[in-house]
Amino acid sequence: MWRTACRLDDVPPGGMKECALEGGTKVLVVNAGGEYFAYQALCPHETVPLEQGIHDGSILTCLEHLWQFDVRTGAPLGDAETGLTSFRVKNEGGTLHVWTEDSANPKG
Repeated sequence: MWRTACRLDDVPPGGMKECALEGGTKVLVVNAGGEYFAYQALCPHETVPLEQGIHDGSILTCLEHLWQFDVRTGAPLGDAETGLTSFRVKNEGGTLHVWTEDSANPKG
């Protein structure tokens, strides 16, 4: 089901924002060159908020232990042993929506 995440302008160019979806699930929305991606909000390594990390448009880095992920797919890079759960994103009238399935809805 599509759930409202945030306004398009809540996520600055080259930035990230943790958003709470209705129902309490938190996701990280990433703006990479005007494309938006959504992932689980917490690093799979030690549940550190990924919003506190950085990205360069291609690699998202959790600054706690430097685990890295592909910004476009969530795939693990370098020392990361686990990838990120990704969610589909759509923009409707300046509002970003994220698709979640209740059975696969990670808490975070």
